Amino acid sequence: MLSAAALARHRRTVVRPHRVRTARAALRFVDALGFCYAFTSGPGGLPGLFDVVATGSVDRMWRWAWQWKDELATARRLHYGKVIRRKPSYISLTMLPAFYALSGNVGEPDDHLQAYREGRLSALAKTLYETILADGPVSTWTLRRRFVPRGESGSRFHRALDDLQERFLVAKVAEAEEWRNGFIWDAFHRWMPSAVKAAAKLPSEVAAAAVLDRFVRIVGAAGPADVEGVFGWHPRLALAAVDRAGLQPAVLDGRQVWTIGALWSKSARAKPHR
Repeated sequence: MLSAAALARHRRTVVRPHRVRTARAALRFVDALGFCYAFTSGPGGLPGLFDVVATGSVDRMWRWAWQWKDELATARRLHYGKVIRRKPSYISLTMLPAFYALSGNVGEPDDHLQAYREGRLSALAKTLYETILADGPVSTWTLRRRFVPRGESGSRFHRALDDLQERFLVAKVAEAEEWRNGFIWDAFHRWMPSAVKAAAKLPSEVAAAAVLDRFVRIVGAAGPADVEGVFGWHPRLALAAVDRAGLQPAVLDGRQVWTIGALWSKSARAKPHR
């Protein structure tokens, strides 16, 4: 049985080498992991940048992280957006093609239509995407003035933008100076054409195996509920990814999980089955 103590030790070893005080160090952290949350850690045990920022000041932590996000994402050194559990997330350029391949998009302007026809994309999200496609790059403020009626909170508008980010249809490409915490948006396939091109060579099972292998190497072990909760995959895709990635079954706190061989071996040597 895999022990919780072994899992905790593994997760500490993942973040321990990283002491981040610069944008370059932040990029090294994201590249080393492949993907993570952009600020606080979160669901699935996936760490966030705050786990490795080397300062005791909360204000400085937020200031640095916000500055690095703008600098690195605008320079296309990584991808930033609400793409993992709809939390602000970083994805390295190396892992980005696999995530894009799993989005179901192929880099065509009408990629959104199938999701819309199936009811998985709202009418507002469809209209926002088509506007960004036609007019982008375009700011949040410009879009809000056009699509949020006076007196409305804008919650539907922001939810639609979140949907488009999660589906890799749009990307945040810069900060907007005219509005605090505003962004400049463009169609993802225009912003990251190299990722789109590389994704075309990846079957979904291959892409899912690459993502799941990296995820389990980061968090140490994951069960079906973890994978579905973090990535939203169908169980068949998750099982195919497990098989292709060569992950091993284990038991953690009475539940079935998958783990990497090295961690399983250490746990098995420490506490052999009886």
